[in-house]
Amino acid sequence: MSQKAVYELLQELGGRATVKEIRALALKRYPDFTLYHYVSNRLQKLQKGGYVRHKRDGTWEIVKKEGPIA
Repeated sequence: MSQKAVYELLQELGGRATVKEIRALALKRYPDFTLYHYVSNRLQKLQKGGYVRHKRDGTWEIVKKEGPIA
């Protein structure tokens, strides 16, 4: 699964959520895939790309309204 999928999950959660919330939705939305194991890794890659940022309260927030292509 891609960074795009994690970005879309974060969008679905209102643009701001904890890793735990994103993992839960990933498991629900994609039960046949192991995406929920890699949510933290994908969020860090999205942060490097400038798409999301990690807040002090432990949540991740969308910064760019245009998500990654793949």
